[in-house]
Amino acid sequence: MGAGRRLGLFIHYAGGERELFDVEQLLQGAREETGLSDFGEDDYREPLERLVAALNTEARLNDFGRIRAQMTLAAGLCDRLRIRDYVQQHPEVCNEVVRRPVFIVGLPRTGTTALHHLLNQDTGNRTLRLWEAQNPVPPPETDSYHSDPRIAKQREGVALTETFLPGFLTTHLIDAEEPDECYMLLNRSFMSVEYSAMFHIPSYANWLYANLCQRDSYAYHKLQLQLLQSRHPGHWVLKAPFHQLGLSQILRYYPDAIIVQTHRAPMSFVASGCSFSELLRRSGSDHVERAEIGRDWMEMLTIYTRTFEADRARLEPEFPGQFLDVRHDDFVADPWPAVEAIYRMRGTALSERGRLAMQAWLEAHPQGKHGKHEYRLEDYAISRDEVQALFADYVERYGLTME
Repeated sequence: MGAGRRLGLFIHYAGGERELFDVEQLLQGAREETGLSDFGEDDYREPLERLVAALNTEARLNDFGRIRAQMTLAAGLCDRLRIRDYVQQHPEVCNEVVRRPVFIVGLPRTGTTALHHLLNQDTGNRTLRLWEAQNPVPPPETDSYHSDPRIAKQREGVALTETFLPGFLTTHLIDAEEPDECYMLLNRSFMSVEYSAMFHIPSYANWLYANLCQRDSYAYHKLQLQLLQSRHPGHWVLKAPFHQLGLSQILRYYPDAIIVQTHRAPMSFVASGCSFSELLRRSGSDHVERAEIGRDWMEMLTIYTRTFEADRARLEPEFPGQFLDVRHDDFVADPWPAVEAIYRMRGTALSERGRLAMQAWLEAHPQGKHGKHEYRLEDYAISRDEVQALFADYVERYGLTME
């Protein structure tokens, strides 16, 4: 039996209709794939059930979309089993201390990726590399961190990206050994925005937005950082736009965290985000409507912005000196003030070796290296008035322009 079947990829046709996803079959497929049975606390069940229901009733998946969704769900369950098994065998993982992590939390398309990749060039920083994020057990070892066989396997997957997602590499930096977003850590509790980015599943997305910080989601996030750093320590530098929803949980579990908020003129990043979402969704569905994407994107930006701004206003006085604002245009013109500020806030020095590595990366990755990404608000049925209404206070607060 092939690995796909063992992972729960039970696609077949019966009477001409696609079979619905089934939670119990997904669970059983993960048990069979790993030989393990303990998923840990059952707080993952409701999110998984809501996600499966939304995929079954709202996503309008094509064949590739179903395969992609099933593989993502199955991987999350298998990883959950393996993480549980490893921690039970190595309980000392839970004693790991995550010190002064940096969380890059700007809205999508505001420069978070460039800043993250730049900081990654300093070997003193510990980023979440794609290969380890997707294959966390066993945790990486320092001695084999750049030669682990999982890297080559991940490269094979990255090489297929352009085949299944044409245009993706012009919009997002991705490589097996490069840092990626830590939404993958929440995939294993099924409280992740990756699913709503890939598929039109509004019932799940709206539930997620309302419940991410009500369900202790970052406890499991922290456990995985403890696991990953147990054999390869370092100062974590993490990023994901969805952290806009998780500020209160981040500061609960990482009370000494540095919060870096990136900013950009809203008229630039709103349409860009819609275009990126369209690219992701078109591979998985034959029924992608741009106006629908526009509505989903604006709803997401509204809840992200309102949640983060309210939480920041409430929490920043309690955590003084832990918030930093980075404006996209300033960063592009001269990244060093932002980089140096992060190191000062963290209380660590930027070595000459780290600075030279960052400079080399900047020279090798000029803006627009991978091509120009074209996008327009009107393509997604979003008016300029809507964007101005949503971000008027934001623009004024951070000294930005709307354009």
